[in-house]
Amino acid sequence: MEKDNLTVKDVAKYLNRSETTIYNMLNNGQLPGIKLGGKWIVRKKDLDKFLDQKMQEQIAQN
Repeated sequence: MEKDNLTVKDVAKYLNRSETTIYNMLNNGQLPGIKLGGKWIVRKKDLDKFLDQKMQEQIAQN
């Protein structure tokens, strides 16, 4: 079963980035996520939508 909500560790693995990079991106509003009880949660559907939008922006620039 695929997870609906991802931890920072999950997102880092999914994007092949360090957890520090993911924390920085979340804190700067560069990735969609919410902080619950002191921990970041990212909904997978929001992350996938964000990635799709970024891909479309890159395609449009080229």
